[in-house]
Amino acid sequence: MLGAVLSALLRDPLDDGFPISTYPMFAPPRGTRLELAYGLGVARDGRTRSLPSEVVGTGEVMQAAAIYDDAVAGGSKRLPRLCAAIATTLAHDAAYADLETVRIVAGTHDVIALLVNGTRGPERVRWSCPVVRP
Repeated sequence: MLGAVLSALLRDPLDDGFPISTYPMFAPPRGTRLELAYGLGVARDGRTRSLPSEVVGTGEVMQAAAIYDDAVAGGSKRLPRLCAAIATTLAHDAAYADLETVRIVAGTHDVIALLVNGTRGPERVRWSCPVVRP
């Protein structure tokens, strides 16, 4: 057993095999740049708020990311429908009473700056629509 454990020291770190995995998928260095599509709510005073995944119909953030990515990839065929659906959801929820516009944006962020300081990188508005309340 000890030999099997120590054999990992003699192998190439990227050799992922029996008897012990070196988990090479976690070994390579990763960049800190993140490109992502997402929704923002714009308040009357111009401030923006990130919108939770629930506004696109799912509690799963990865599914929400896929919905935004599909809409952005579909361009003017998909973006208006998604934007209108989000705006309708916001219009019927008192928690979003201050929001008057929905923006679907594609942003490029430094993950460390975003997570530590809340600093967002450049964002490109892909579509926007008003929140029309009943």
